[in-house]
Amino acid sequence: MSTSTGEETETEDATSGSLLEAFERWYHVPSVGLIMLFMLWVRLQPLDKFTRNGQVFFAGNDAWYHYRQVSWTVRNWPWTMPYDVYTQYPTGTRADQFGTLFDQIVATGALIVGLGDPSQQTIGMTLLVAPAVFGTLVAVPTYFIGKRLGGRSGGVAAALVLALLPGVFLRRSTAGFSDHHVAEVLFQAFGVLAVMVALRSAEREKPVFELLLDRDWAALRGPTKWAALAGLAVGLYMWVWPPAVVIVGILGVFYTIALVVEYQAGRSPDHLAYTGVVIGLVSAVLVLLSIDQFTLGVTSLSPLQVGISLGLAAGSAFIAYLARVWNGLEVQTLRAVVLPLSAALFLALVLAPLFGFTFLPYPFAIVFLIAGPLAFGSYYVHDDERRAHFPLAVGSLLVLGLAGARFLVPPVYNRLVSSLKQTVALSVSDNILTIGEAQSVVGAGEPFFQTATEFFGSQYGLSYILALVALVWLLSYLYLGEEYRAEHLLVAVWTVFAFLMALTQVRFNYYLVVPIAALNGWFLGRIVSFIGIKNITDETFDIEPYQVIAIISVLMLVLVPLVPPANMTSTTVDAQASDLSPGSVLIWNESTEWMQQNTPQPGQYGDAENELGYYDRYPNQDDFEYPEGAYGVMSWWDYGHWITTKSERVPVANPFQGNAEIASAYLQAQDETRANLLLEALPNSDDTDQRLYNLSNDELRSLIDEQTEQEASEDTQYVVIDYQMAGGKFGAIATWTGPGPGSYYDQRSNVTVGGEQAALPTRSESYENTMLSRLYFDDAGGMEHYRLVHEASNQRVFTSIALNESGTLQPTQFVNQPLPVQQFFQYQLRPQYETYNTQAESTVKTYERVPGATLSGQADVSSPTNVTARVELTSDTLNRTFNYTQTVQTDGDGNFDITVPYATNDELGPEDGATDVAVEATGDYEVTYGNESARVSVPETAVVSEDSSSIEVTFDGNASTSSDGSEESTDEQVRTDGALLPVRHHAPLA
Repeated sequence: MSTSTGEETETEDATSGSLLEAFERWYHVPSVGLIMLFMLWVRLQPLDKFTRNGQVFFAGNDAWYHYRQVSWTVRNWPWTMPYDVYTQYPTGTRADQFGTLFDQIVATGALIVGLGDPSQQTIGMTLLVAPAVFGTLVAVPTYFIGKRLGGRSGGVAAALVLALLPGVFLRRSTAGFSDHHVAEVLFQAFGVLAVMVALRSAEREKPVFELLLDRDWAALRGPTKWAALAGLAVGLYMWVWPPAVVIVGILGVFYTIALVVEYQAGRSPDHLAYTGVVIGLVSAVLVLLSIDQFTLGVTSLSPLQVGISLGLAAGSAFIAYLARVWNGLEVQTLRAVVLPLSAALFLALVLAPLFGFTFLPYPFAIVFLIAGPLAFGSYYVHDDERRAHFPLAVGSLLVLGLAGARFLVPPVYNRLVSSLKQTVALSVSDNILTIGEAQSVVGAGEPFFQTATEFFGSQYGLSYILALVALVWLLSYLYLGEEYRAEHLLVAVWTVFAFLMALTQVRFNYYLVVPIAALNGWFLGRIVSFIGIKNITDETFDIEPYQVIAIISVLMLVLVPLVPPANMTSTTVDAQASDLSPGSVLIWNESTEWMQQNTPQPGQYGDAENELGYYDRYPNQDDFEYPEGAYGVMSWWDYGHWITTKSERVPVANPFQGNAEIASAYLQAQDETRANLLLEALPNSDDTDQRLYNLSNDELRSLIDEQTEQEASEDTQYVVIDYQMAGGKFGAIATWTGPGPGSYYDQRSNVTVGGEQAALPTRSESYENTMLSRLYFDDAGGMEHYRLVHEASNQRVFTSIALNESGTLQPTQFVNQPLPVQQFFQYQLRPQYETYNTQAESTVKTYERVPGATLSGQADVSSPTNVTARVELTSDTLNRTFNYTQTVQTDGDGNFDITVPYATNDELGPEDGATDVAVEATGDYEVTYGNESARVSVPETAVVSEDSSSIEVTFDGNASTSSDGSEESTDEQVRTDGALLPVRHHAPLA
């Protein structure tokens, strides 16, 4: 009996031991799996918001162009669209940062889901959920990077931190935000992980270049394999996003420092240099396979990426060679040459700008700010001048190389400096700053430390502080620890650059999350190792209370600030994900659908019968020759992709910032003539060395006269303006070509509010004269060639707000800004606010450019006299009426010609190459002067044809009167659409 009990006990112990061993061996798998399931669940929260009435919507602008690219690739798999003629009229454009590996992966997924023939709905749904899938997969490289730094527990902790971080990465990896950004993060993380593996393999097997000469392939097989895979990963990252060449630059900085550190430690740097050479060569070859243009483009796969990758290979080999040569040089020679040269170059970097000559930009001084501490640290640890001079020599050669590039190959140097400024150097141009995602974390004039800490705290809680502590701890291993590995230095360099990128452009914070999560994992792993916790399968396993307290304290420090109710971030992951919605595209949906259904297909405007295939393949070129009947649609660049994908029409400007300057100049033009000249000169704008908006009207006319017949046929026929362009986006519009938003607002002393007059800011006369204002607020009144053809059925109230402080009005910055109708009335009910200059407008208005019909006649006058044409119009969508009026002056004999853009009948439609307008005349034109009047009908053919003859006006009666019998001035016509809302004023001011 006792024997049996003993056997059972042994069996139970064995079972318990095997379970513990299995748990210890595999606990990370279900842990990371559950974390990924949680990440996917969070990221799919807003899915229902993006599907409405059978339509799929996306957030932002760029996701819509990915929708176009994926749709095209599904039909032309596996190729992506080389050139798009459905954007950036009248040239078309290469979509360099789109139609990449990201779109090919999504298109492949759609083909699989759709069993080889996916519907447009299936394509849209696949793209809709793609960012959630990519974002969830980021946990995989994050775990492995964390594991390599801090063991499996560190890897799990890194994945958990990633899952709980809100902010930019979460937003861009949530369903609906279907941009390539989340794919950038995934492929960058895999690229860094692959380089880490390659470095560790090289440290174990110590390959040297002599093995190549000896053809000892067996010794090189392992390091070569892992380095080649790392080069493949880096190349694929550039396939996802061509500007990802920045990772090659980061690797260049890393290898420069790492090879110096190896030499200073008394080790040959050959093994690390070998991995750098292989990575550079493989990534260069991979990019070379996809090059289809040979200009130095950052945003396209070009010789620039190939050159920088080859530079990584050459630089790694050169430093390894220099290290060998360095051992044969006399210390006295090094002392006499290296130190003075380094000092001279550093002083040139710092002092030259003071004398009006920029040797190199200030940021390049960081070369010596890195080389100096490396030299000092080496001398302090090893007391060896030869080793200490080595980083100074490498830094000097690097600076001399950059200076040589500046003078020998200026285009390459300028491209490099420009890219560095906009990526890591905290220097972004004013135009780029008008792009929301490209703004800096710390704006001009803001306190740097306070603003930065508030921002990073809202994004990362305390995890970014722990990451900084871990970074310093990790870097201390360079000289103060025996645990130094090159991959540690790689993570440190990567983190520093990711931090600089995150500061330079807000959107790049999606890169920073992985290094922060990985460093938090490393920190936890170090703590576990430091307090001496053993594996649970160890026979001597025993955990002390202080160890439990330490682990729990670290976990709470990292995780508690990220979860409710104690979260220190701006929000929690589930709340932020749930808040994502399609946004303004829902407001535009009515207008884009109307345009698709009620305007001619591109190639069929007027009497043309040409085709411009939406999914056709067009070869790469600089300027596509559009067929007769094709046309452009003018709007601000933010909306270009919506016009392309939802209307299937060709925008002039797009979110690539193509033609953004022309859009800015057009919308700010102070008269109709100037605006039309800008559009008409656009087809041959390359024929002048100046920017179009800097040319005078006469110069624009001369440029137009030089156009070929084909260029002269490339017309812009529609203009679309929304409430944001007239309000919050106007500042960006005014910034692109000047003079800036401040020029369009005045402080007026006679603003009437509540029956009293006060000094308050208002729109200036120059704002009211802009094409944007005259079209949006004035319904193109008085214009000859623009007619309102559609307006969205929902409205915004434009108003300005003043504070009522004890009867005294104080100005605010809320001037001429739109509000939802309900929110406007809420302000009306609050006595501390006064609203003024209020009017309601449709959210989106669409205008057509037409030749216009000419009304000709003769007034019975003996001197120049004003003649006015007026017609009443009704809008189908808003059920409102308003008047269009046009006034001209006769000559001395009473002759006049009036050009009007509206027809009095609606007889044409898309099948006729014309527009099926949603704004129609309720009757004939009334042409008046003095007491004389005439009624004239204007057929639509006369409005849209350039060759139509004039319409004769014959006066035969008295001027018409209003319904109450009194004569009504055209300047006093009141719109019946509620544009002048009833405004409740408070008691008169004291």
